[in-house]
Amino acid sequence: MKVWPAAIVISLGLFVSVQIGLVRLAARGFEGPDDVNYYKMGLEYSRELERQQVQRRNGWRLEVLRRSPLQCRLLDRQGQPLLGRLEVAFKRPATRRQDQRLEADLRGGLYEARWQPVSGPWLVDFQFEREGQVFRSRQRWTMP
Repeated sequence: MKVWPAAIVISLGLFVSVQIGLVRLAARGFEGPDDVNYYKMGLEYSRELERQQVQRRNGWRLEVLRRSPLQCRLLDRQGQPLLGRLEVAFKRPATRRQDQRLEADLRGGLYEARWQPVSGPWLVDFQFEREGQVFRSRQRWTMP
């Protein structure tokens, strides 16, 4: 009695079973193109590019005078202070527990925000809104 024909059939059946299992495993975790709305993502990206062009055209810039407590000002192309609403998000790259989102208060032409810094790296996102226009800036800080 020859064993090799049975071994070939068993190994072929085992191979097909493993392949079917792998396909089922891959299909279960696949989000598919229908779950992601690429059209909306493209529109948001286009709006962001347009906002950046307006920001460059306006010549707005952010000056940080002090980090803790935060004191900063926004200036236009001529160096005149801008008045509006400034929101600042302090983010830790590794943990969300210490993240802080504050609205800066305007005092004497300076925006101030009291936050609780912890030593180490921070990402600081500034979002300034004025008359429907938005200025965004991101800075990386290392606190002692």
